[in-house]
Amino acid sequence: MIHRTAIVALLPLSLAACGSTGDETRAVANNAAGGDYLARIEQLNEKERNAVLFRAISDAGRACQGVARSASAPAVQGNPAWVATCEDGTPWVVSINNTGTATVIPVAATTKSG
Repeated sequence: MIHRTAIVALLPLSLAACGSTGDETRAVANNAAGGDYLARIEQLNEKERNAVLFRAISDAGRACQGVARSASAPAVQGNPAWVATCEDGTPWVVSINNTGTATVIPVAATTKSG
């Protein structure tokens, strides 16, 4: 299981890479204008949110040609999450905390533990 680092752009937010291992992938956001990432993400329409989720998945080195749809998912470690389904049908769970850390997890990895 390999953790990877992603660089994600959240509107005017930029993310800087950090190391990780295993199934989940993390990206850390650096925003000169301040935090409150969750409030910004909640203001996005689905198309804009899909672009943010795609960027997280893509920058994590995961195969995805674009996010076709996304929907709210149960929280991951207390952080809001979405299931982002790529155009090829591959689903990913993407969670983002208020400091701008995005976590990308294969859906199969979230169902392994029971």
